[in-house]
Amino acid sequence: MKEYKGIVFFDYDGTTVDEVDRIKTATPTTVESLNKLKENGYLTMLCSGRTKRFLEADIDKFQGAITCNGAFTEVDGEVFRDITIPDELMFDVIDKYFPRDTIIQLETQDVTYYLHNDAEFFQYFCRLFSLPERWYAPWKFRTKDNHINKLVLNYKDPKVLEDFKEEYKDVFQCAKHVRENFIDITLKGVTKGDAIEELIGKLGIDKKDTYAFGDADNDVEMMKVVGTGVAMGRHSDAVGEVASMVTGTVKEEGITQALEKLGLI
Repeated sequence: MKEYKGIVFFDYDGTTVDEVDRIKTATPTTVESLNKLKENGYLTMLCSGRTKRFLEADIDKFQGAITCNGAFTEVDGEVFRDITIPDELMFDVIDKYFPRDTIIQLETQDVTYYLHNDAEFFQYFCRLFSLPERWYAPWKFRTKDNHINKLVLNYKDPKVLEDFKEEYKDVFQCAKHVRENFIDITLKGVTKGDAIEELIGKLGIDKKDTYAFGDADNDVEMMKVVGTGVAMGRHSDAVGEVASMVTGTVKEEGITQALEKLGLI
């Protein structure tokens, strides 16, 4: 394994891209800064709640990725972590919550599986957001070696969220979307911070040489475990409390501003 001077972790939504300002892929300035980081001996890691498939537009601009809020880690094509949800636990969720007017997505790194009753929804969803239908498949096509790293639960009744969090508080970690009624579900204790600590240890990187950029509550854990946490211009209160510094928004090229200020590029 190649030796690195340090590691810089980048959240995706609200950090590398920004739906508020309609920035759908990393800006040319950000890409240039990533390349400078690599030239200067730093490992660049994309760190997201999404799966690899949903990072398709930008994942190749980084040397590695932590996905599904910490369930999966890959560096230069080598898999360091692949934490999966046991089938029996997954079926328990389906049995109890599918009848409650929800839509359950079962996510691997390459494809999202859905239950047969939801086929029409996902076909409409793909058309609405211009997403490739190959990203989705009915559950019957899932193979046993296709690991489920994360569940996504879309709901209408807020009580569904309350009930789910209470019922599975000892086994699942839940991260709610800021604006929409859905939650990302991973196994208890699986966070971006946990995955980062593991990777730092395996690569033998000093904590002081690690940095993280983020904006939302699911970035708090990674901010806490790195040497320097950088909050984007628009960020949650929780991120603001743990960040070492604040930079500009994606539109304001906040990533490049901070990297220059920190002397990394």
